[in-house]
Parts: sequence; structure tokens; C-alpha cells
Amino acid sequence: MNVNVNHPTYILFLDNVTNGILSNVTVNTYFSVVPEKRVKVQYIVLKLMKNLIKSRGKFNDDEIKSFILILMKKNEEHENFELAAILRDISNNFDTVNELSKPVKKPMKVVKTDTTENNQPQ
Repeated sequence: MNVNVNHPTYILFLDNVTNGILSNVTVNTYFSVVPEKRVKVQYIVLKLMKNLIKSRGKFNDDEIKSFILILMKKNEEHENFELAAILRDISNNFDTVNELSKPVKKPMKVVKTDTTENNQPQ
């Protein structure tokens, strides 16, 4: 899919996604947290990003990877280095973080019914 990333509408879309992420996640302390908590922040950012871009259409994993790179570069241009670092880490660990963000299918419960006729009137 070819997209003009310099189109004003697309730039506005990128800004909306960035503002949506920044309004829900505190990214200022990203560099000071332990690596285990960084993965949690990456998970939250990826999940938020997927929810924010869902309104524009369906994105497969390759398109999401490309979108992450574009969003990372735009945040570097706007000197938002914390979010750009989170996006870079998501891009580097995409398969791991993406697996965490996919919904888990719960097994269906099987309801056993008693087929014996214990409740016969006498």
C-alpha cells in the first residue's frame, strides 16, 4: 500500500494517534524503568495504537510495522524522543509485543448434564 506520508490528512492522522497515546500513557519515565516494565509500556502503547488506527481500516502486521516506523520518525522530527524510543523498541520486539496484544481465546466450558432419571415422581 502506497501512502503519501506528507499529505496533510495523513499528518493530522499521525498527530491524532500520537496525542491519543500521550494522553493515556506517561512516557517521561520510560528510560528510568526496568526492562520488564518497559515491555508493559510497549504493550500498552501498541494496544492503544491499534485501537486508534482501527477506525481508519484494517491493518495487517506488516502495515502496522510500517506505520510504527513512520510514527517514530514523525515523533523524532517533533522532538518527542521518549515516544519515539518506545516505538523503536516496539518495532525491534514487534513479534513478542504483538503476541501479547492479541486477544486470548478462552476455551468453551462444557456443561455436563445429568442424564439419569433420578427425579422421577413416585
